[in-house]
Amino acid sequence: MTPWEPTVKKLGDGEAPVTDERDRLRKGRSLFREGRHDEARREFEALLAGNPKAIGAHLGIGLVMLREDHPQEALARFVEARTLDPLSPRAYVLEGQALLQLGHFEPAIMAFRNALNLDPKSVRAMVGLGQALLRQQRSEEALSLLQAALRYEPRKVLPRLLIAEIYREQGRLEAATAELRLALEIEPGHIRAAIPLARLRVAANDRDEAERVLRAALSRVPEESTAPMRLGRAALEVELYAVAEDAMLAALRHNPGRTAIRLNLVEVLLASGKLEDAERHARELPQGGQTASLVHKLLGDIHLRRKQFRLAVEEYRATVLHLPDNEQLLGELERELAASGETADWEELAEALQPSVADRVAGETRRIRQNRRDRR
Repeated sequence: MTPWEPTVKKLGDGEAPVTDERDRLRKGRSLFREGRHDEARREFEALLAGNPKAIGAHLGIGLVMLREDHPQEALARFVEARTLDPLSPRAYVLEGQALLQLGHFEPAIMAFRNALNLDPKSVRAMVGLGQALLRQQRSEEALSLLQAALRYEPRKVLPRLLIAEIYREQGRLEAATAELRLALEIEPGHIRAAIPLARLRVAANDRDEAERVLRAALSRVPEESTAPMRLGRAALEVELYAVAEDAMLAALRHNPGRTAIRLNLVEVLLASGKLEDAERHARELPQGGQTASLVHKLLGDIHLRRKQFRLAVEEYRATVLHLPDNEQLLGELERELAASGETADWEELAEALQPSVADRVAGETRRIRQNRRDRR
């Protein structure tokens, strides 16, 4: 009898093909955790091609959609999974999260309650239900659920953040501070804990701790994420300009061509009085397109701070020209300039223009951001 000898056959230079449903599902989930969403979705779709009733694949595609800010498409996948398996608590939890993101609070509450009926110890369902109740101003009900979630999983950060939000709204600032500090002990650098804690410490006149909290978070977040810009905006709001500048520069190092980062950096430099640096970065911004009005407004502010009042007025006029529906404001400005002639008080004009121009630009910026969200 010929003895059996094992042989190994090389399949190719790439990864071994995935054929088993469980292997493909595991691979898709692994890719999703690594942030490789397109690849993860391809794995889940390949699984569905072979088995249209693969619940895990529907949930996986839904999670990709949810992470990429497409909650309506995600909801359809979660509903399909829940229809295929009405006894799946996870499907109800994810359905609730999509509904919550869409602002449909009552259906979200129902989905989370269904999940808890199937699994009374589901921490994700407790937290989701707490979030939905909180958005409906039902703070005491939300607080009870979130505290229950922490009894099951004390190291869970999200319920602590929500509890801190409730305490802050109730005026229990020391309790809110304690929860946020504990959240940072559990997960150092968590920006959703660091930012509200910094705001609370500034309100309590402890700017040193606020700066330490934001710098600790900045040292831990990856520069390629959106976190440095978010930390920079938060630091700017509480007038911690040195932290804000470092955060914006960190974001800019990774993505030097992103207009929004440079715009924020100019705002920071302007607020901290670094006018030459602010102007240098402002000159690198695109002068046309949707951001044109904001760029001219920032240049006007720089000239105003330098007491270059005529240049400030001219930049504010350019700002108005780039705004939609500008007839009224532009007409008022042109009439004022015509009436003043060569004897125009440029300082008075610049000072008078700045607030109204700033309000119009802020409104236009909000409109542009909303349009971008609506197109997603």
